[in-house]
Amino acid sequence: MRLATKISLASVLAGAFLAAPAPAEAQNRGFQLNRFEPTAAGEWSFGVDHPWFSSIRFFAAGITLNYAHKPYVLGVQRDGSFDEQQGIVSHQLITHVDLAGSFLDRVLITGSLPVIWLTRGDNPLSSDQGIAAGDPRLGVTGRIWGQPYGDAFSVSAGLNVWIPLRQFNQDLPSTSSDQAARVLPRVIFAGVWQRLLWSATFGFLYRPEAIATLTAPDAPPGEAGRVGSELQFGIAASYFNQEKRFAVGPEVLIAATATGKDAFTRYGASMEMLLAGHYNIANMIQTGLALGLGFVREPGTPDFRLLARIAYAPSRKTDRDSDGDGIADRDDACPLVPGIRTGSPATHGCPPASDRDGDGVPDAADLCPDVPHGRNPDPARTGCPLPPPESDRDGDGVKDREDRCPETPQGSIPDPTRPGCPAEDTDKDGVLDHQDMCRTVPAGLNPDAAKPGCPLPDRDRDNVPDHRDACPDVAGAPHPDPEKNGCPSLVEIKGGKLMILKPVFFATDRDVILPQSFPVLQAVANALQATLSIQKLRIEGHTDILGSLAHNMDLSNRRAKSVMKWLTQNGIAASRLEALGFGPTRPIDSNETNEGRARNRRVEFIILSTASQPQQ
Repeated sequence: MRLATKISLASVLAGAFLAAPAPAEAQNRGFQLNRFEPTAAGEWSFGVDHPWFSSIRFFAAGITLNYAHKPYVLGVQRDGSFDEQQGIVSHQLITHVDLAGSFLDRVLITGSLPVIWLTRGDNPLSSDQGIAAGDPRLGVTGRIWGQPYGDAFSVSAGLNVWIPLRQFNQDLPSTSSDQAARVLPRVIFAGVWQRLLWSATFGFLYRPEAIATLTAPDAPPGEAGRVGSELQFGIAASYFNQEKRFAVGPEVLIAATATGKDAFTRYGASMEMLLAGHYNIANMIQTGLALGLGFVREPGTPDFRLLARIAYAPSRKTDRDSDGDGIADRDDACPLVPGIRTGSPATHGCPPASDRDGDGVPDAADLCPDVPHGRNPDPARTGCPLPPPESDRDGDGVKDREDRCPETPQGSIPDPTRPGCPAEDTDKDGVLDHQDMCRTVPAGLNPDAAKPGCPLPDRDRDNVPDHRDACPDVAGAPHPDPEKNGCPSLVEIKGGKLMILKPVFFATDRDVILPQSFPVLQAVANALQATLSIQKLRIEGHTDILGSLAHNMDLSNRRAKSVMKWLTQNGIAASRLEALGFGPTRPIDSNETNEGRARNRRVEFIILSTASQPQQ
């Protein structure tokens, strides 16, 4: 790398080296020359962090091979340019032993130990140094917001500390270690957006000033390099194919000296660019290869760098993928059939549109997907040919040529707007479409008698009609007291459930309801008393995964029945209620954390039938 000195001193040293019959002797207080610091083992990057947490994996261990060409050169500054005079270190070969572990899906602990195998150059400063260890690095990173591998944007913060081995062993080579500790606090921004894996880092490296000096025959001692505190920046952007487990893209590392005469000048800065590729083998072995070029060069930044990396980094599968197409079942519109990513909720994870009969009509829209529509397509049935004049395949008395549903009998209640078709109920509110004045909106718990199939006006959508709502513009809950009806409460009616806004607490491992939960149960009772259209409500008990399955099933069932008993003792007819325990079989959060287990221990109230919806 560039090692610039004052013009007069550099000229003296350069002349001394050219004239001297023997190599100059080196005296220096020294510093760790290598500037490259690998990211955590298992990452999809080399030098710009894109941290992972325990939602991805729990630990990783690996080795990074680091070859640097001319990371330390001596030269002269002239009129804003730099003339290289001597390669103090022309070749350096290092392996980094990397370890990383994560817990709580929020904290990442890292460690890296450099082992220097080769340091070779044209100066005694770099000759005969042998194998040596560099300064070990310990780090901790915490996730503040978002998931770096799950969200388009995330924020993390971390701290790295280097242990100065030369403080304890002065016999170590002068280019392998510092004599004082270094500290690097930093902020990391990262995310995945579609196929883009990106990250940006900003940090301040506190490093006590260190100087290397050279002495040549007939010349005064001269400074051959100086390092100190600096600002560090990094940015990386890769094409990331998660299904095929590879990434490729550039990384840029920039440092600016923050102290001394060269602070924030081109002579106190370095910039290195890496072109990196990564491939993951069987979700277990992380591999990578990178080539780097140094453009602005401080001591430790080579003109060329080669990096190779391998790590044992077993991935943790957090989402079930039944069809193995790389799309989690929760996001897959066709979870049992391998498909492609489309971004549309209706087709994401489904195979490309097919046309089995080759008639130009995709199977999804073809009412006769295995029969070409031929020269005389049926205008009433997309993708079908005109049927014979007298055919009636569904036997409902409507000839196929006139039947809009030729394979479905019209049934006892035919649709008057579609010959040969049964009447439908699109919104499933019990009012058939040809009679429903709001076909796509269920009549709900409060149907409008003047408009069949429509709900009564309800501005805040809290299932209390406006004319009976004491708080018509603020969502609330039904209440038998007219002055509280529809006002904020501890419950809401939403999505077919009577949602409680506070949990029901029980004595530990028992079915005894704690008094602190009586207010929320009273709110449930109030809502049921005020909403007689709720004909049947199921009280469901759920537990976390701790303990045996049999015990948890029994406990959840007893707790559900305990809640049912409380409601019947407080004015709710037993005929409107049923209780059932599901134990740990229906979790809503991870059972790996205390917070997740607390959410899984819950009571839910499911509306099974209403006055306008037959009981199921």
